[in-house]
Amino acid sequence: MIIVQSLLDIFQETRTVLCKYDYYIYISNRVIHLTNSELKIPHLMGLQYIGRKNQFTGDYGVYSIKKKKITHDSIRRLVKKYYRTKEKQRRVLEMIYRKLNNLSLLEEMFHSYSKLYLYEKTEGTEFNCDYLVVHESNKVILHLGLIKSADNKGIFHCNSFMATYQNDREKELFFCIYRIDTKLIRLLGKIKLRKEPRLFIRVVRQSAGNVRELKKCW
Repeated sequence: MIIVQSLLDIFQETRTVLCKYDYYIYISNRVIHLTNSELKIPHLMGLQYIGRKNQFTGDYGVYSIKKKKITHDSIRRLVKKYYRTKEKQRRVLEMIYRKLNNLSLLEEMFHSYSKLYLYEKTEGTEFNCDYLVVHESNKVILHLGLIKSADNKGIFHCNSFMATYQNDREKELFFCIYRIDTKLIRLLGKIKLRKEPRLFIRVVRQSAGNVRELKKCW
């Protein structure tokens, strides 16, 4: 559990990356318009795993972070209160702090090449997303889930985030936690996101389906 930033600092940095700009991803047959509000950030930070169900997500999660009603100390206390066994407490804390320790890498993800997967949800899965963006940063692998907005056609939001490690003793931790059937994830191509207002990314593929080049459309 290595972290030096406060929850408020992590929240503010994540908001700058995700909420200041809209992103457009061009794939072969559609455009993914990605936009986010700060209400999504507590969930990306893993605060849904502490306290009562979804107590620290959404409006109240944002309020609690900004008013410093939730801190690293209170995270540990709440995990100890709501999870009985030491092993469960360890795993939950590890999962939360994988998120908190690596959210800063979203800045790099949005400036570098990532892989975009189509995710087909199956009954019983705990991972609810339509697309999965996967980015490798040294030995850290970032997983950012995108889900279609219920209100606006063609609009997507970030609704999940996880980090795994290449030399992890539990290399499949991410997939085990969310019970993802990896056979149902189909690679669509490579994308490159930039922290620029209204930047369009088009994925140009060869006939075999492999990515050949990336072109920017302004």
